[in-house]
Amino acid sequence: MTVTETVNATAATAAAQGKVLVTTPRGVVGRHVTEALRDRSDVRFLVRSAASAAALEGVVRGEVLRGDATNAEDVRRAVAGVDRLFLAHPFAEDQIAAETTLGVAAAEAGVRRIVKLGARRFDGGLVPDAVTGNHDIITDRLRDAGVEELTVLQPDRFLQNFLPAAATIAQGTLADPAGPGARGYVDVRDIAEVAVAELLADRPAGGAIEISGPAALSLAELAASFGAALETPVRYVDVPLDAAWRTGLAEHGISPQIIDGLHDLYANYRREGVAGLGDGVQRLLGRPPRSADDFAREVLRPAALDTAAQRRPITHRPPRPPQVKRPR
Repeated sequence: MTVTETVNATAATAAAQGKVLVTTPRGVVGRHVTEALRDRSDVRFLVRSAASAAALEGVVRGEVLRGDATNAEDVRRAVAGVDRLFLAHPFAEDQIAAETTLGVAAAEAGVRRIVKLGARRFDGGLVPDAVTGNHDIITDRLRDAGVEELTVLQPDRFLQNFLPAAATIAQGTLADPAGPGARGYVDVRDIAEVAVAELLADRPAGGAIEISGPAALSLAELAASFGAALETPVRYVDVPLDAAWRTGLAEHGISPQIIDGLHDLYANYRREGVAGLGDGVQRLLGRPPRSADDFAREVLRPAALDTAAQRRPITHRPPRPPQVKRPR
């Protein structure tokens, strides 16, 4: 069942329920949740910036509310009249504060169901990292708050996280520090569909839902998949987790705390080797998950072509204006 079919099939039931609150509606996953719910009037979208609010106004049928998830008054307004919450926040210094403030306030206000975007957990024996650690802390606090129906989505690495490097990939290089192991790279469209299914279901599956692609792929295999869609050879280049890697992130404005967390996350990717696969897409949606080939063909290739078109120099001369003969 597609997102649209899920939305339509549950519209009558949802009409008798309270509002759905969507946080981070323009995030990597949130934008697809927003797209699925854009035509519903019973949805509230919480954004932090004026730019994000302006981008949604007139596009979604529901309410666009500007506020800060760490501000008690903003949170009170956000959760008023809400029955179900999609809770997501990027890995950042304020992630724990934002998600716990909003999630706990939602539980206290009577929000019945929370669907939280988390991350896939590693098998035992690995060094704790802040990315998965933050999700554990937030999830524990939501449970302590007495959330009636709590679903925690645990996806593997997002395929869409490679989109910022689309131009470089199209030129033949996939550079990444996760090492030679294999992972179930997941298309975020699948994550969003599972999230929407849980938000709107009469009886949600609940608990932890592991989400991955259909196969565990090494980065070399992923590069080959990308190359096939782009019709050009793409090779994987292993990026060491060294001082140069840290400097590169710092030059993009990433704080030392976040760099440390990412370092430990990638170190765990390198240590784990081959990751297991999750059954969330098949179990919740009744279909196989999208493959890396699907993503490369449907998402990466158009992005790479668009980037190439924007960078292509003008090679033709503009037409000359018509010459008008002046009367003598």
